[in-house]
Amino acid sequence: MSDRENVTSSNGDLVVVGSSAGGIEALSILVSTLSTDFPAPIVLAQHLDPNRPSSLDTILQRRTALTVEVIHDRTILQTGKIYVVPANRHVSVVDGCVEIQGINPKRPRPSVDLLLSSAAEVYGERLIAVILTGSGSDGAAGAIEVKNLGGTVIVQDPQTARYPSMPLALPPTVVDFEVEIEQIGPLLSDLLTGVNTRLPEEKTEDVLRNILEQVSRQASIDFRPYKTTTILRRIGRRMTITHNRTMSDYLEYLKTHPEEVGELVKAFLINVTQFFRDAEAFTYLRREILPDLIVKGRARDRVLRFWAAGCATGEEPYSLAMLITEMLGEELSDWSVKIFATDLDDAAISFARRGVYTENLLKGLPAEYSSRFFEHTEHGYRIAKALRQMVIFGQQDLSRSAPFPRIDLVLCRNVLIYFTPELQEYVLNQFAYSLSNGGYLFLGKAETVRPVQSFYELVNKRWKVYRCIGNALPSARRPNSSELSSPRVEHHSSSIPARRNGQQHSDQGHQHALPAQDVGQLRRFNELLLRFLPIGVVVIDRSYRVLTANSTARRLLGLRDAATEQDFLHAIRGIPYAEVRNAIDTVFRERNIATLPEVELAINTGGSGRFIHLSIAVMQLESETTELATLSVTDVTEQVQSKRQLEATQAEQKQLTQELSSTNKRLNDMNKELLDANEELQVANEELMLTHEELQASIEEFETT
Repeated sequence: MSDRENVTSSNGDLVVVGSSAGGIEALSILVSTLSTDFPAPIVLAQHLDPNRPSSLDTILQRRTALTVEVIHDRTILQTGKIYVVPANRHVSVVDGCVEIQGINPKRPRPSVDLLLSSAAEVYGERLIAVILTGSGSDGAAGAIEVKNLGGTVIVQDPQTARYPSMPLALPPTVVDFEVEIEQIGPLLSDLLTGVNTRLPEEKTEDVLRNILEQVSRQASIDFRPYKTTTILRRIGRRMTITHNRTMSDYLEYLKTHPEEVGELVKAFLINVTQFFRDAEAFTYLRREILPDLIVKGRARDRVLRFWAAGCATGEEPYSLAMLITEMLGEELSDWSVKIFATDLDDAAISFARRGVYTENLLKGLPAEYSSRFFEHTEHGYRIAKALRQMVIFGQQDLSRSAPFPRIDLVLCRNVLIYFTPELQEYVLNQFAYSLSNGGYLFLGKAETVRPVQSFYELVNKRWKVYRCIGNALPSARRPNSSELSSPRVEHHSSSIPARRNGQQHSDQGHQHALPAQDVGQLRRFNELLLRFLPIGVVVIDRSYRVLTANSTARRLLGLRDAATEQDFLHAIRGIPYAEVRNAIDTVFRERNIATLPEVELAINTGGSGRFIHLSIAVMQLESETTELATLSVTDVTEQVQSKRQLEATQAEQKQLTQELSSTNKRLNDMNKELLDANEELQVANEELMLTHEELQASIEEFETT
């Protein structure tokens, strides 16, 4: 054994890989891409059948020059070795070692969550977690712990994973990199050794100071008190993503790419969102802000409208929905409460729409909230349907999308700190347009921006709460990318910039989001033509987001606003969710027309009781634009009611006919019985007459004698 093999990695880095179904193939590809001088130990946890002998170590050894061994006892982790967890045992990381744990029948074995959580406690920011193909959600809770303690999280691209459930189970806010399986090995090498932050001490201090000054000038945050090793490590991650080999190169990159400053700030401020994050802030909302808004809402037909800008994976708007539900109590059904929750990251919005969270994300919730507002499922805890219908999720770019009107409270916590001063001013003006007079803007204690006094007055200095005292006009000017080039991601983690092979998320966002120009064209088209049509027309995108709807559609479906970006399936109360979603998905997939002739907006699920005719068809403005679908909506309530009345009358007539036929049958039977009785009586009468004749003859014969 060489000296290198004797050196443990308790003070170095560690890579932990978790996989399940389809994992053997994925692991084989991964290890084949690792260099012979890989600078860290790797621990692999693959779900296998405990009743069958495993030869995973042998399979992997054929694909790599690194040493592969199965963990049998407490083992010291050594650089450049691959450690395979046994099929039927749990292992945890303790003091730079892996050791076998007792059997826990409640967890899949080996537990990726347990392995990641224990490794995060020991290695912290020196841990890299990798989640590969697999069914279920094992690894999601552990990945959150890794992120909370400053580690790096990589997932295999779900679109190419044979079983994407495990990668998709992770909240997008914790994912640093989402890449193809063939690229994970080189990425690991780059993260561990691929950038040079180890310059001579004096030069490192100079370059680092210049980088932090550049950040401070743009973001107004001083990171100099932060631990130098932590700052350097997180700068190194950004250098890997932006393909800069030295800190000096990265400093120049920052100067020429202002948006990178925001991404670097995210890396420094790693903060996984959670329910009731900053509990004192929500306590302040409940005691001071929400009671005032409820009083005002009662005076205008019991309507409350909120906007959570930069909602990430949905914990913040759902937390607000819980507060509102508790405060309104039994009155809730009499109120119209809408919480618009937006974020630039489409993956985060999709995760929020699903509303399924791991158990460790619910730790900060009061026990009664967990049982009242969540339903336990196989893969975690699903948000209650009543809360889900209250929140309308949508993908939105704050620098481009139209603001929501008549908002009572805007929640935009820890978002503006990532923007340039010009973009901050633009967004605050948009908020001023959105807010009703006397509405509130809640920025959170981390923000340093000061809104314009002509639009806002300070209410609470600690939580940066402002009251709107004047409405701005919505800006008709689209800020260009050079002027407002801060990060295009609105939530609070460092996950997004590295998704898809390290490309900037702003590029990915433009691939999935409908261009703002097209949305504007649709809405002008709506104003000029759709409003005059006697039928309802709704245009949605592939994510079910409502892009435009004419007044007839809004009236029939209960959509309150023309310009709000709503999830069609959740915004319409009483709609048969599964039936309509399957029809929309079929139209997009098969590119045909689907018709649902009698869709009931059921009263028992909040609907109006109407019946509508839905016709769904694919439309496309240009050959390269985002695919859309139009939904034609017609009120067929009268026709359906008349049809059902006719059917009821026909059914009643049929029943009466059946009853008459039955009565006739019984009458015929009785007539037959009467005829039979008459015949019997006739026979008896004839017999009686014959007897009488015989008796008369006997009398006459007696008299003669």
